[in-house]
Amino acid sequence: MKITEIDTMIQSVTFAEEIFINLQELYHLLKTGFKIELEECLIIPYYIQDHKRMELYQYEFCCTEKLDFEGYILKLTGKKKIGDVSEEMINLRRKCFSTCDEPNRLIDFLNFLLNNKAVKEEIEQAFDNYAIENLYVAVY
Repeated sequence: MKITEIDTMIQSVTFAEEIFINLQELYHLLKTGFKIELEECLIIPYYIQDHKRMELYQYEFCCTEKLDFEGYILKLTGKKKIGDVSEEMINLRRKCFSTCDEPNRLIDFLNFLLNNKAVKEEIEQAFDNYAIENLYVAVY
């Protein structure tokens, strides 16, 4: 099954005419060994609660066939060489990048989001609380 079709398999919600897939359910499905075909896409995490949503754009997952990680990070930052990119940016973006032939990178990314203290703190600041079941992703 293609990643762009996964909303037919697990819980999703429609908000502002967009489909959002529950992040926890996607993670659990992939952990069971369910095979997913990654194609070029962006997967953007959101927190949805009380008819409000918060885009966690800094954690956008990029899956591509055209670039390797170095080419991706240079294009993303506009830098000419990898040495000009901060180590913090490299570490974060490495967790949020995959080529289409690396389906396990998506599992690693979802695990990273589910266990990321910075994500939890950002959400708590915006919503005054955090419920892991309110994490969703949109696939573009």
